[in-house]
Amino acid sequence: MCEVLDIVEARGIEKGIEKGAKVISRLNTILAKEGNLENIIRANTDKVYQNELLKKYDLLKDFD
Repeated sequence: MCEVLDIVEARGIEKGIEKGAKVISRLNTILAKEGNLENIIRANTDKVYQNELLKKYDLLKDFD
């Protein structure tokens, strides 16, 4: 039974990582289209700022 739970948990983690990567990719695409390389760099190094941008561009809904 534990093996089944481990497999299910691993799938959930994998899906969460994929969703997170897609959201960050969307954010980077938006910032790139705006021509703002500094914001891309800052968002990738400053998690508080990254969260602010995710809220600003309404990308957190993708985590639901």
